[in-house]
Amino acid sequence: MALKYYVVICLVTLMVLGCGGGRKRPKTARVAGTVYLDGKPLEGVEVSFLSDEFKGYGKTDSSGRYELVQGAVPGVNKVYFSKIKPGAIELDPEAGIDEEQLRAMSMAEDGGGGPADIGGEIIPDHYSDPEQSKLTYDVSEGGDEAADFRLTSN
Repeated sequence: MALKYYVVICLVTLMVLGCGGGRKRPKTARVAGTVYLDGKPLEGVEVSFLSDEFKGYGKTDSSGRYELVQGAVPGVNKVYFSKIKPGAIELDPEAGIDEEQLRAMSMAEDGGGGPADIGGEIIPDHYSDPEQSKLTYDVSEGGDEAADFRLTSN
């Protein structure tokens, strides 16, 4: 009987140790702001903050406001945006494919070197292509509530 308890305790210990060994997520800070295109707030824009350790993601609401879902790593982050014209691509939510997954699939088909043209992108390439975007944002340790971006069509 004691052997059974010993085996159970060993198994539970191994499970606890085995489940806790994953890579820890870096410390992040809250980031929110508004995205404008040609002076007008833009709805439905995917906003991405990219550091060496983490990718923060958010989407703008009807007033152009966004908040990164899990924040961003404090320090300098590369920033890029994406918005697909409504109706440019038929997405079936029940099939589980959204715009970000479609973009990832197109990158894979393109050899992974960069996003392939999936058609219908409203944001110019110099803001929407992570390889071309020169935009950065320095996230403070305490986070930022006014990380606004004023983009232009040209």
